[in-house]
Amino acid sequence: MKKMIILSLVLVLAGFVGVSQADLTGDATAHVFAVVNPNVTMSTNTPIVDAGSIQTGDFTATINFGVHANKEAVTLFVEASPLFKGDDPLNSEVLPIPLNFSEGVVIDPANANPMAGADNIADYLGAGANIGDFPTAVTEAIEFESSQNNRFSQDVLVIVTYNQDDPEKPMGEYSGAVRLTALLMP
Repeated sequence: MKKMIILSLVLVLAGFVGVSQADLTGDATAHVFAVVNPNVTMSTNTPIVDAGSIQTGDFTATINFGVHANKEAVTLFVEASPLFKGDDPLNSEVLPIPLNFSEGVVIDPANANPMAGADNIADYLGAGANIGDFPTAVTEAIEFESSQNNRFSQDVLVIVTYNQDDPEKPMGEYSGAVRLTALLMP
């Protein structure tokens, strides 16, 4: 009898617990977010630059780069190599045409100015990273602020000065490489 009472109570309680109601509709809400990270892309608008014919003295090469970033402030620096006869920095028996370190490198964005009162002439600091087989010298980095709204999307002219100081330099074509690097600072 005691078992019957316990069993009856369990069934009665189970009946109360098991009763539930469901709505005909339901919904829930989630908050979604995404973060747009800093981004910069580069291109060379003039992949081959003719610096002209020279005999002796200083001369320049102007390279046109495209810089596109989703920030107004971009930090730029340049690595440039001397010019080697026959496009051969490893085996040329002729000394290269050197960079003119005293002139630095002009970095000239179309719609931006150097920040913090700096000028747009980047001084050479020392050896840079090779571009292929070409050894380079690296410049200081200069931060530029764009006049464009929330972006830096424009051409940047880079002017490198060389000094052909040997009046008996063998005739021929001398070539090298120039790299512009853009950094997005936090």
